[in-house]
Amino acid sequence: MTLTVLRPLALTLSLAALLAGTTACGGTASSGKDKSYADESPKKILADAKASMGSLKSVHISGTGLDDGAEMSIDMTVSTAGDCTGSIGTPDGEMTLLVVGGKAWFKADRAFWKANAGADADAVLAMVGKKWVVGGDDLGDLTSLCDWDELSEEFLELLVPSTIEGLTIKKSKDQVDGQPVVKLEDRSSEQGTIYVQAEEPHYVVKVSNTGKDAADVTFSGFDEPTEIVAPKPRQQIDFENME
Repeated sequence: MTLTVLRPLALTLSLAALLAGTTACGGTASSGKDKSYADESPKKILADAKASMGSLKSVHISGTGLDDGAEMSIDMTVSTAGDCTGSIGTPDGEMTLLVVGGKAWFKADRAFWKANAGADADAVLAMVGKKWVVGGDDLGDLTSLCDWDELSEEFLELLVPSTIEGLTIKKSKDQVDGQPVVKLEDRSSEQGTIYVQAEEPHYVVKVSNTGKDAADVTFSGFDEPTEIVAPKPRQQIDFENME
């Protein structure tokens, strides 16, 4: 039996798409009497953030956004080893993705199977049960979500100071999940904001955009120990090798 995922693009969630428009240009740095990390220049803060994020071996990413008007979501732990675990939400439903050693497995909800298996959806659901479906070529693009080296390449471009001029720094008492942050806010029509951890290491803990391509993505679990293991053979089902 061969099962073809009919809409691979609906499965492909790009972090870059979620982050689209979170940075632009406009504004100036604020000033204040008390010296703190918020008094650093935008270029210094962005450079620190890029260095910190680029050194990570693993990170947890969660968020929602619009990709060409379609609502997308991600809740995933990824690593530079290319392993990951977590969920992806698309207009076609939600799937849980697991990638270990370059091999992918997934589980999906009823909405996903209805959208991708059509009239065979109920039969597929009954056959799959609680097992992990072995991913085929259709999941090739998704595995790129699991490699932080690859995933961060576009994201880190957002943190290149030469590409972002005159960001407004709000020296504020804002916090993200209880952490003091410096907020780099764009006042143009894109309305993008980057939240950088005020204490070392200066990780980006959140990016958001309230423009037409709305997005809200948080980063956490920086370099926390991860144990991502492949499912046992009895927990898997491989449609492509079934007769």
